[in-house]
Amino acid sequence: MDSMTNARREAGLELQKLVQEFEQSDQAAFRRSRILCWIVLAVVTVVVLVLLLAGGDWRYLAAFWAIIVSLTAAGYWLSTRRQREQTDRLRALAIRWLADKPPE
Repeated sequence: MDSMTNARREAGLELQKLVQEFEQSDQAAFRRSRILCWIVLAVVTVVVLVLLLAGGDWRYLAAFWAIIVSLTAAGYWLSTRRQREQTDRLRALAIRWLADKPPE
């Protein structure tokens, strides 16, 4: 039974290490995604301002701007939430493996 406990503990420690690596990778991906969102926001804002100066209807341009910004932010939010949920599930698995009783 002692070898089984040691094996479970080693597996749990490996899972914890994997969780930490995923979190670091996620943070880098989140940073890149945030930068991309800001770039999209800046480009769309410049395009809307140019069209506004060219005589475009401000109501349509404001709606276009709001839709693009909303879709960009929603994509970032959904991606972030999904990645964090996956990391949390992996962390929970590591905690179960490190617990005193065997996982079921």
